[in-house]
Amino acid sequence: MNHIRACIEVLDDRDLQRIHEATLDVLWRTGCRLPHRRILTRLAEAGADVDWATGVVHLPAALVVEAMDALRGERLSREERFEQGVLRGRRLTIGPCNEANIVDYGAAERRRGTTEDVLKGLVLCNKLSHVRSAMPLVTPSDCPAAMADVYGYYLCALYSAKPFSVYLMSPGAADAIMALSAARYGPEARRPAYLLEPNGALSYDDISLELALRFVEAGGSFHIGPMAMAGLDAPVTLAGTLVLQNAYNWIGNVVAFLWGASGSWGGGAHAADMRSALCSFGSPNQLLLGLGAAQLGQWYGFAVSVNSALTDACVPDFQGGFEKGVSALTALLAGASFGAQGIVGADQGSSLEQLVIDNEWASYLDHVLSHGVPVDDATLAVDEIDRAGILGSHIASEHTVRHMRQTYWRSSIFNHEGFDAWAERGAHDVYARAHQQVEQILAEHYPPALQVSDAVRAELDAIMAGARAHPERFRAERYTP
Repeated sequence: MNHIRACIEVLDDRDLQRIHEATLDVLWRTGCRLPHRRILTRLAEAGADVDWATGVVHLPAALVVEAMDALRGERLSREERFEQGVLRGRRLTIGPCNEANIVDYGAAERRRGTTEDVLKGLVLCNKLSHVRSAMPLVTPSDCPAAMADVYGYYLCALYSAKPFSVYLMSPGAADAIMALSAARYGPEARRPAYLLEPNGALSYDDISLELALRFVEAGGSFHIGPMAMAGLDAPVTLAGTLVLQNAYNWIGNVVAFLWGASGSWGGGAHAADMRSALCSFGSPNQLLLGLGAAQLGQWYGFAVSVNSALTDACVPDFQGGFEKGVSALTALLAGASFGAQGIVGADQGSSLEQLVIDNEWASYLDHVLSHGVPVDDATLAVDEIDRAGILGSHIASEHTVRHMRQTYWRSSIFNHEGFDAWAERGAHDVYARAHQQVEQILAEHYPPALQVSDAVRAELDAIMAGARAHPERFRAERYTP
């Protein structure tokens, strides 16, 4: 494997140990709110201090450390971190996002997403070479809101050529989606996973906790999304935010441990802009939180994904490219992967053009990280240098023809022309070129082709018909003590 071997670090071993100890202190002294009777019962049996009236739990250090020892992986070498965390399948790829709104090309306003937008997003995900998976790029607003997640998953099951997922909103949706997954992939296939996120500082809601258990008990799993935000539900200091992020990870992992599930460690954290109180995706603090999270998760032995390669820019412009590029590369050099792409602004909306641009820079970085600089007799090219001689040229040589394809990266939307040629072709910027590529892909492949047999489609349709016939299944049933 040829790749860059530098590694960016912002914490030393003493820093990591202090964050670890501070996390244990917070989990015992302050505790956390987990308002779910079965979880509280099992925590009490494991030695936690439970306040049944409020659902607040104080986790003893011994229990947290026991979970850590059971679930943590081996600390990986730098090479292993690239293999498992960055270059999945020996190449760099990205995953898409899910937002409520979509921003059309050239638009100065957003609109609610529709089924058509979901289908167009799936066409792009299917065709873009460095997008590894799919999900609804928007939550479709032209279906009942309580089952929009189920409907989005159904569309993915019909039309996605790649693995797919969706954000879940209710236990009823979880049951429907697990049924759709079994119909799409077979009853013995691996079950979908749930993303467990807090609903405030050191607090979870009962429905999210029930969803996590429902997936685990059905043979699936849940991942942990800490989402601590510096300056709002987390301290404004980055170290304090890392402590709270770490606490969320170990709250989730204690629950996983008590249910015999696998562990995970989420690197998601954000910083709030202190002027607007909005979440910032592109600030230097966001980059630093990602670097710290990568180190901390790796210190526990987990491959880490962080919320980098994002931007505060509301359209694909220089700010967006700079913020995405800097934070993407530094995250990769810290041995971490990163999450959802195709977003404009800090969760302001999805953009088909932004997803195309994100695919393009992912291809660029994949070329850098997975190709590197191979050194062998052919690439050292001593005979070729001698053949060309002093003042010689290599432009038309057999050696150049033989090696140029794997050596040179060529973009379909980034400019490689001189000024005059660029101007003659319309002086388009990358946003315009990305839009042209969106239009070309959709012209050739929209509407999307079915990815399932007629029999599987009939089974999926029957599950959706049953879901539509019983909207009461998707109401927010409570699971509090």
